[in-house]
Amino acid sequence: MLVSGKTRFLLIRHGEIDANAKRLWHGSTDSDLNAVGIRQAEQMGIEVAKDHPNIAQIYSSPLKRTYATASALGRASGINPIKLKGLREYSIGELEGTSYQSLNEDHDFFNSISQDQDFSPKGGESVNGVNQRMLDVLKELAREHQGELIALVSHGAAMAIALASLLKGSPHPFHEYHMSNTGVTQLDWSDKPVLSVFDDTSHLSD
Repeated sequence: MLVSGKTRFLLIRHGEIDANAKRLWHGSTDSDLNAVGIRQAEQMGIEVAKDHPNIAQIYSSPLKRTYATASALGRASGINPIKLKGLREYSIGELEGTSYQSLNEDHDFFNSISQDQDFSPKGGESVNGVNQRMLDVLKELAREHQGELIALVSHGAAMAIALASLLKGSPHPFHEYHMSNTGVTQLDWSDKPVLSVFDDTSHLSD
């Protein structure tokens, strides 16, 4: 058990998908782990379960890539992951599947979200919207799991936005909190969230 009133989060990004390797934005696009991602998830699950035998629960975004990653940790920990819609990735609507280069050069996307965190592409979300749903989940789970360690398996942009908001007071810019595939971050939540580990990938063998 942790100190009363404190909740410890292990924030874990999903394993690699083909879109990651190709530098394409897959937010709400529901992609499977590729062979590299499956191996990453298995390595992460074994090491995280060994290092943290006291995990009380595992929560996951409902998308296939995150749930498969969470399930690898679940098998090693003996815990069935719970899906939470609030942990899903930042959806950019009609721009889903676009390369990062094209988002920058052809659609002015990154400048748009920099200038206005309420901006959302057609059919997509805003940075502020993603931030609010992520913080709602974190706050609720912090209340439910006081004194416990829990694992959350989510996505690069969504977690980066939440971390930037919690630690710097603004959800943008968020690039410095973007995690590697199966990177593990430890966030202690009490009166003030404290980041004690960021993007640990020491479990990966290659």
